[in-house]
Amino acid sequence: MASSARLAAVLVALACALVAASPGPAAGNRNVLSYGDSLSVGTDLFLAGYLRGWNVRSSASISRHADEVPDALRAYGRSLPRVIVVSAGTNDDPGRISGFARIVRRTLAIAGPSRCVVWSTIVRPPYQGVSYAGYNEALEAIAAGHGNLRVFDWAAMARAHPSWFGSDGVHPTMTGYRARAAAMARLVQRC
Repeated sequence: MASSARLAAVLVALACALVAASPGPAAGNRNVLSYGDSLSVGTDLFLAGYLRGWNVRSSASISRHADEVPDALRAYGRSLPRVIVVSAGTNDDPGRISGFARIVRRTLAIAGPSRCVVWSTIVRPPYQGVSYAGYNEALEAIAAGHGNLRVFDWAAMARAHPSWFGSDGVHPTMTGYRARAAAMARLVQRC
């Protein structure tokens, strides 16, 4: 009886050691694609540093438009990472809210329910007198009905830290990009 108790204790200890040593189910899912415009270019300088242990890929281009997102993600096919960070809409016409909302919904359909999409709200002075608040409200409304969309509230961070921005009101300083990347990484880790 004592030897079977010892054997059971050894097996339990071995099982615990194997569980502790294994990377866990999330490790294979720690793949991120950061896709977006010039704000992604700056953010991506720091994002991987805040996501240690994650495989972070980037596809960022100055002046990228939101309507490029769905087709670009579709091109990844089955290799599309589990977490997709999007920064797009800043270069688009803020009066086309329904078109932007369609793009976000198409992106979510391409990502599918098992992937997490993190989409940043937009910070930009009005374009031809029209605010980007409608885009940000559309993101929030879509997120309310889609569990795989996380809205990164960059607009709230920007309001709290206006000193991060230069004269264009769009691109932050390096301090702003670091803070943006750190906050974004926290949201990615919750996916």
